[in-house]
Amino acid sequence: RAWSVRPTSPRPHGTFVRARRRTSAMATADRRVRVAVVGGGAAGLAAAKELRAEGHTPVVFEQGTDVGGVWVYDARVESDDVTGTDPSRAKVHGSMYASLRTNLPREVMGYPSFPFTKVFAGDDRRFCGHGEVRAYLAAYAEHHTLTEHINTSTEVVKAEPIHGSSSEKDSDAEDSRWGPRWRVHTRRVGDSSDSIQTDTFDAVVVCNGHYSEPRTPTYPGSDTWPGVQTHSHNYRTPDDTFAGKKIVVLGAMASGEDLSREIATVASEVVLAARGFDPSETKNDFPIESYPANAKLKPGIVELIPECSGVKFEDGSVESGVDVILYATGYKYAFPFLDVESDEDENGIVSAEDNCVSPLYKHVFPPSLAPSLSFIGLPWKVVPFPQFEVQGRWIAKALSGSTELPGRDVMAQASEAFEKSLETRAVAKRHAHRMGEAQFEYNDELARLCGSPSLGTWRAEMYRATGARKRSEPRTYRDGPTPWSDADAREAARREASSCGFEVDPARDEVEVGV
Repeated sequence: RAWSVRPTSPRPHGTFVRARRRTSAMATADRRVRVAVVGGGAAGLAAAKELRAEGHTPVVFEQGTDVGGVWVYDARVESDDVTGTDPSRAKVHGSMYASLRTNLPREVMGYPSFPFTKVFAGDDRRFCGHGEVRAYLAAYAEHHTLTEHINTSTEVVKAEPIHGSSSEKDSDAEDSRWGPRWRVHTRRVGDSSDSIQTDTFDAVVVCNGHYSEPRTPTYPGSDTWPGVQTHSHNYRTPDDTFAGKKIVVLGAMASGEDLSREIATVASEVVLAARGFDPSETKNDFPIESYPANAKLKPGIVELIPECSGVKFEDGSVESGVDVILYATGYKYAFPFLDVESDEDENGIVSAEDNCVSPLYKHVFPPSLAPSLSFIGLPWKVVPFPQFEVQGRWIAKALSGSTELPGRDVMAQASEAFEKSLETRAVAKRHAHRMGEAQFEYNDELARLCGSPSLGTWRAEMYRATGARKRSEPRTYRDGPTPWSDADAREAARREASSCGFEVDPARDEVEVGV
């Protein structure tokens, strides 16, 4: 299989391909349907690929001008509301900052069906920049012949179930098995709000991501605090907003850590705060000495003090004269286009209360609407692209009938049991979709349900080795030292790609040493 990278040519809005109608005489496993895929980022592309592979007809709606979703850098920010709390603000979908590099090696990031072992946009670093990932996603779409199914600059305004219907109109039992059909309303981005197109689909796969709707906290004193409050969603570069100023960054996950270090290169002082953190102890994730000299660590914020432009922390300490608070506090799961109601005797409405999308069977199917409604990409703290493909495959096979889902009651009970287990394990509801190490068993389970082989063990090995290297050397883990601590896993990844007929380019560190 040769690599091929050509400019994408998504199908223009309104020129959709219709799937053939299935008759009752056709075998269950031969069921082929027409599916609306909401979002043309990494998850939507994986959904389209797996749906096509199973014989379905995907129609992808992407509101941006190109595929790639969150990996498409957009220098614009929401200047009218930099905290991202006003629902009427002029929204910018992108959250990518200019200097962003991946925090995982390209080999483990890649889709199993299209290894990320080749350079696509001139960035040969293992931990490459966002432009390289965007080029890789465009190549993935081209390789799997997805571009003809993609409608760019097209927003899904509303998706509503057509109750009492399914694609199998000749049988109540069929209707019950496959779930309702869907009426999907779309518009061209930039058109007037009344310029709406409506179409009907057998299923909807939601792939709109969860990195565009800021999750911004409020504290006593927030409304009258004199400094600048902004969210990392609207951070692009360490510009004059931060230069020479005292900055508090709240949130010590990946973006908070990276941005606090970058901002420290121009700020007079940076305070990195995180809920529950005890500055008197060695931080669990990163060595204290790895932080810039002009940075300090604090526990979470409890109050803003307008009189001194101050910030009060959980330990009672106060930092006065703060110029900017940057909230690196994550994002909300939001599906504003999804119009889902249920009768009182059904299993409930699909909601996203406190970032727990519920009820869901295995993070994918709402029991009362499966398989005609599904979600890809909800889990976080995962290696996303491989998981997107295995979730997409499970959905595609459930829609065709080649993989059968449990009964709706069984799925509802499993969903309820999962949510109760969060309470038992004292896991915050907002962490319902956080996986970490559990992702590998989850991926293998979905692969088994599809009758597919498990993903290579080298993926888990590379993920763990990268995590350990990041915790010990947070400033330099992306650039070595060489030989890499995951050298064996890396070689296994490259062998796997070569054995499948894909090119393997020499990486930068190998070129430098003449390999």
